[in-house]
Amino acid sequence: MCWRADSEHEYNQGRAQLAERADRHAGGLLVVDGSPDGATTQGRASGATRVTLPEARKRVLEAGTRAPWVLAAMGQIAPPHTATADLVAVELELADLAAFSRTAVVCAYHGNSWRPELLSAVSAVHSRVLGMRLDMSGFRLRVTDGSYALEGSIGFESVPAFTATLHGALIRTPQLRVCCRQLELIEASAMQALVEAVLSRPGCSLLLEHAGEAVRRAWALSGYGESGVPVQVLP
Repeated sequence: MCWRADSEHEYNQGRAQLAERADRHAGGLLVVDGSPDGATTQGRASGATRVTLPEARKRVLEAGTRAPWVLAAMGQIAPPHTATADLVAVELELADLAAFSRTAVVCAYHGNSWRPELLSAVSAVHSRVLGMRLDMSGFRLRVTDGSYALEGSIGFESVPAFTATLHGALIRTPQLRVCCRQLELIEASAMQALVEAVLSRPGCSLLLEHAGEAVRRAWALSGYGESGVPVQVLP
């Protein structure tokens, strides 16, 4: 889940409430805040422990059935001027942890220093957004058991978010496979952005599999299918 808090006060209040619920329903709350050198310290909120992202992953995966929940304070993990693709890559790492362990992971953005286009891009890797409502993309890139699934529609207005999201996924997985069963539409501008994103990263490739007729037609009309680019679109 992506949580956008209006203020520091709202964030602190929500963190305390989340910690109380995590104490009751899970193995406590881990607050990922970029603490240096793998430092682990007890937070102010009951049941909340400050950890780095690698430590959070280790604790969650070792916990078994009663895994702790994870709250990622994104402003302390990466500054607001971080490149959008790099932040998406971090988000996808957190999404991978949630998908693999079946635990709750909340990515928190608070304050007004985050660029709207960055928030629009990161919202595309979340199934739910809570708090401030900004323009959201019409597509989602979901992590599914070590792979990815692309859903919704990618129109002209979604190209900036789609491009950043794809770059972030290629940072994490250079040989990227994406299931497109739930992808309804991809416009020509988004298809061009897709190819350019892959070509801009030497050694990367992209396979869109289980693509529907509309997606396959868009690929055929793009003219890239016979050009030797490291992109494949398969039914």
